[in-house]
Amino acid sequence: MIIAIDGPAGAGKSTVCKILANRLGFVYLDTGAMYRAVAWAVETGPMGCGKNGAPADLRLREVLLARELRFCVENDRLGIFWGEKRLTEELRTPEATEAASRISRLPEVRQFLVEWQRRLAREASGIVAEGRDTATVVFPDAELKVFLTADLKTRAKRRFDQYFEKGEKLCLEEIEALILARDAADSKRAHSPMRMAEDAVFLDTSGLSVQEVVDRLSQMAKRF
Repeated sequence: MIIAIDGPAGAGKSTVCKILANRLGFVYLDTGAMYRAVAWAVETGPMGCGKNGAPADLRLREVLLARELRFCVENDRLGIFWGEKRLTEELRTPEATEAASRISRLPEVRQFLVEWQRRLAREASGIVAEGRDTATVVFPDAELKVFLTADLKTRAKRRFDQYFEKGEKLCLEEIEALILARDAADSKRAHSPMRMAEDAVFLDTSGLSVQEVVDRLSQMAKRF
């Protein structure tokens, strides 16, 4: 079974999808982390800005062709590696998030990662996948599709709390501006823009706790 959950930045997708996947015994497929991995490799990783002063488009081509960046399912979780190096906290910084927004607009990146996402789904008996075009492009035949969102202030506060836990110091106004810019970039990009699938369930999480959201999603999944 495939559960595809889309929605804007800060809607709480990652948190609830991790818990939901664990509850159902499914694999959690964090597509956002996959885009941040490409961005890390291009901008700050081994093929980053310092490599012979190569332009970004050349570095991107090298990353996509190098086969050093790989993804796997291990213990019902997504593993992301550059060679033998496991990528974790490198993918959770504001810089990685902002870079992923730029990288994700490129058709060649989206094609590269969609192929990986579908391959990973074939390896699992059930997955919970989240992103921006997961239900519309990556898994259009998913059994359950949900568009998860929240109002801007709620989303900014959630991101603020995440960054604060990691020692990142951004004010709420900065985070709101970053979220609005990401919303615009995701919804207006020419290739695979963020939009709600016609057969998706709309769920506003603004006034809901994480547990309440997971409970609602779990009830939806039980219908299949």
